[in-house]
Amino acid sequence: MKLFSIFLATITSLYFLMAAEVFAEVASEPNNEIGVNEIGAESSEELIYWYRNYDSGPSLALLQLALDQTKDLFGEVVIKRGEEVTQGRAIIDLEHGNDSSLQIINVVVNPDREKKLIPIRVAADEGLIGLRVCVINKEDKALFENVRSHKDILDRDIVFGQGVHWPDTEILQTNGFQVETSATFENLFPMLEFRRFNCFLRGVSEARDDLKRLGENEFIIEPNLLFSYPSATLFFVNKSERLLAARIELGLRRAILNGSYQTYFKKRYDDDIKALKLSERRVIRLNNPLISDDILKRTSERPQFSDGKLEVY
Repeated sequence: MKLFSIFLATITSLYFLMAAEVFAEVASEPNNEIGVNEIGAESSEELIYWYRNYDSGPSLALLQLALDQTKDLFGEVVIKRGEEVTQGRAIIDLEHGNDSSLQIINVVVNPDREKKLIPIRVAADEGLIGLRVCVINKEDKALFENVRSHKDILDRDIVFGQGVHWPDTEILQTNGFQVETSATFENLFPMLEFRRFNCFLRGVSEARDDLKRLGENEFIIEPNLLFSYPSATLFFVNKSERLLAARIELGLRRAILNGSYQTYFKKRYDDDIKALKLSERRVIRLNNPLISDDILKRTSERPQFSDGKLEVY
């Protein structure tokens, strides 16, 4: 009992220490004052989230978790769905501080985004976005049979489909693959239907959800391959939103400390990991020249999935 009391006291101290650091850092900025309304429990705000993140169950749930973990300090926040704009347009709007259309986004990290925006340096998915499977047209299933290597993909002229603004597009091209692109996510599935490309490479946390929402019968998840490269999705906010960035980071770190993040992760991703049988797939490793050393350290450890068998990095 004594040890448990010490543990609780330590965790509580960490909470208040992190909160103190948040306010000290923000308050130290020139001409920056933190008013009672900004942190009071009675305050109520709206936070505009990029529409594709809002429509994604796991992404919306994680932002809500971070906000719930800090409402004792900052008050309640209502998350609103942002305008339907491309990822590239969303990044520009966020950089320019267009609060009426967007205030926060959760996307794959790259150096340009780290430079133009404030990244919350807690990987939103434990690097799971860097484990990818092919969503394919059923008619192309034979094309992928017995593919075992990077060379096999090149020899068969397999073409990938990605968003034009996605970092993954450059990653695939850097690794020598052919990539067809679209400015909008929604257009990629019609392109796949008409076989403009062969593999829509999706994160293991995305692929099954895509097919559920589409309700399409002509697409399947290719059953044998797993593409792996170090990557991470992070929350990003405008450079002026330091208090919001601090709140999200504090909320995520609280969730990790008290175990609610682990509960979230298992609830949202365990079924996908099991259904896709990741440990039984052939792993094709790719280089990611766009990831910083800091983020690489956060995604370089073996993912601790429920079957305990998968080792990809």
